[in-house]
Amino acid sequence: MTTPRENLLKIYRHEEPDWVPIVALADGYNRPIHLPASFYHDIETMSPSRALSRYFDIDVLDRVFPYHEVYHNVSYTKTANGDLENERWETPHGTLNRRVRKMHYGVGDGSEPDLVSWARIENPIKSVDDFRAFGYIMEDMEYEFQVQTATERVEAVGDSGIVTLGAPSSPLGMCVRVYMGVESVALSYKDHPREFRDLLEVIGDNYLRCYRGLAALPGDATINYDDTTTHAISPAMFQDLEVPFLNKTADILHGAGKFCIHHACGHVSHVLEDFRLTRIDGFDGPAAPPVGDTTVARAREGLGRDIVIMPFTEEVAMKSNDPATVRGAVRAMFEQAGSPRNFIVNLAAPPGAPGESLWLAVDEAKRLSRDFF
Repeated sequence: MTTPRENLLKIYRHEEPDWVPIVALADGYNRPIHLPASFYHDIETMSPSRALSRYFDIDVLDRVFPYHEVYHNVSYTKTANGDLENERWETPHGTLNRRVRKMHYGVGDGSEPDLVSWARIENPIKSVDDFRAFGYIMEDMEYEFQVQTATERVEAVGDSGIVTLGAPSSPLGMCVRVYMGVESVALSYKDHPREFRDLLEVIGDNYLRCYRGLAALPGDATINYDDTTTHAISPAMFQDLEVPFLNKTADILHGAGKFCIHHACGHVSHVLEDFRLTRIDGFDGPAAPPVGDTTVARAREGLGRDIVIMPFTEEVAMKSNDPATVRGAVRAMFEQAGSPRNFIVNLAAPPGAPGESLWLAVDEAKRLSRDFF
């Protein structure tokens, strides 16, 4: 009898699966309400995604981040004042700061843990004058890998699914989202193209060191939680600055027998065809409006048949708690997929969605997963 693990591996080997896998995504912000205490107990010892899969008795696609960053010649400090957090890097070429604010969102009747997200209020790179200092930080940074953590996760998941390792995003995506912000990226791309490319190369070299370390760990794949989720990255920019980096990461992982999965859950419709230029194996999180602009049909059309899609269940439907709406949205995913090959249902837990709606989605997906096609 085929195990959930074997079935998920069939998907990523582009083989005909025995059923359409149903996996879950949850984190500190994307989490439903009205769940039992056992779920909150589970997330103390396992990832929220695995805990949600366990709760709904579906296939496991575990998400683990088995490394941390260390510095040798850079003075790095991280301080907190209430919900305001500040990171500071002191280098021979200047001092850079990044500030974020922890945001809390109460849900349910107040007895459940708050949802949490982080609002970035200061980026470390403000102008081209900061490139040299940031490049020094990237060159100085090394990664320490938690082999035992990855090993324990693989053993714990066993035949119930696969284990993915969180990996660095693309240099361009991180500049847009974390390091620089949209305005600074746009100005640098236009006014300082040579310096900007050199910076991306330094960041990319740093990230590839991490990928080589991850490739040596237990686990089946990596997922890079990237930000090609915005119209701030044009198709030309993507082809020029993203595709070469993604292909380097894929080559490293394929050489170690691992799969390369790219995550982007927002507005990516305009660059989907460009992913065909890459050697990635899967696409995690194409999201339908209003969260994103990519239906399952659009993901199939744009990405082609050689990239596995793991589309999110629709947020509006998941929050509706209306059986017809929930079941109809799940059925539409299967209809638009057109085939069980390279297709995984990604049960997303939108912030504050009622657990009852997710039960409806799981029930409908399970009903369709073995005989719909």
